[in-house]
Amino acid sequence: MRKTAVLIPILLLAVLALIGAGCGGGEPAVSDGDNGITSGVPTSDVAGKDIQDVPRYPGSARVYYGPVPNTNFIVVEYLTSAGVDTVMDFYEAQLPTDGWISPIDEEAMQMFGLTYRYVGQTVEKDGQQTVVLVRDSSDYSGYTNINITFGPKQ
Repeated sequence: MRKTAVLIPILLLAVLALIGAGCGGGEPAVSDGDNGITSGVPTSDVAGKDIQDVPRYPGSARVYYGPVPNTNFIVVEYLTSAGVDTVMDFYEAQLPTDGWISPIDEEAMQMFGLTYRYVGQTVEKDGQQTVVLVRDSSDYSGYTNINITFGPKQ
């Protein structure tokens, strides 16, 4: 029963993060001379802000910032040329160092096939929760998307 109660907010936040991942928009355009054509990989941040308590991957560009409709959650998405495993390793090391903890135990993680303790699931700190999702970019070959959903603990 406790495992189910713990997993409900985890699954809810993961769904919110996936919704945020599909938000699109917010990608800065790179001008291609005077002809008005825009293309290329975003290299500068869109309007918004970084989440104070969740580290930003070094050298990444913020490509999306916005609220999740009808919630108190914010979604921030970054793009980097670093590989998925490199970015996951960064968050695996940095989130616990910054005080984020996993609300589920090792047994429950194994039961649900979770392989990362801090990436891809809800972690908590000071009445807040976040989910960091890292995946290959569907828009830019060879790039990695970092999707961070952040809000009050449910």
